[in-house]
Amino acid sequence: MKAAFFTFAREETIPVFDHLKDRKLAKYFSRETAAAIVCLGRLLKEVEIPSGIPVYYATGITEYEDYGLPGIVRNSTDSTGRFSPELFIRKGFAEVPPITQFKLLCNMPLCFISLNYGFTGDNAVIYSAASALLCQALSAPVESPILLGAGKSRADGGVESGFAIASKDEISSSQFLSSSVEAVEIFRAWTEKPA
Repeated sequence: MKAAFFTFAREETIPVFDHLKDRKLAKYFSRETAAAIVCLGRLLKEVEIPSGIPVYYATGITEYEDYGLPGIVRNSTDSTGRFSPELFIRKGFAEVPPITQFKLLCNMPLCFISLNYGFTGDNAVIYSAASALLCQALSAPVESPILLGAGKSRADGGVESGFAIASKDEISSSQFLSSSVEAVEIFRAWTEKPA
């Protein structure tokens, strides 16, 4: 098994341009997507994998991401401090850039990973749980290898991303197979060095 896990603090620039084939795509990325592209790019420097590899990605609960919500709230609040549906329609919604929709969809990290790295195999996005990600991987239509990934935007504005290339034997013996922790914890554990 080969695994990678990286964290980026809120104020830290994620070096996504070092790993993009088409730099124009970066404008569509949430911080989670950018971290996933970088994490996988760093893993792939050490190993080559076939384009038809199955790719399964788990996204965690997004605890923080600035999508311009303060401006929407400000422009949707009336003089008494209450939300106004009329103001939201006239002014608040205009604050939402159309490109934001790409940053909100939970399947965007996997979509952009596949586009950037040319993956054409079976793929799925799983929401949160480690056990769900591993069970999905065990149902892959191939025996080996399988590319697993997970990401999370934390409440402090930081973002985490992990990836691994693993066999079904390695996955089936994982302690996380029956765990309800967020999937990103798998990669933290798989990359920790024993003391």
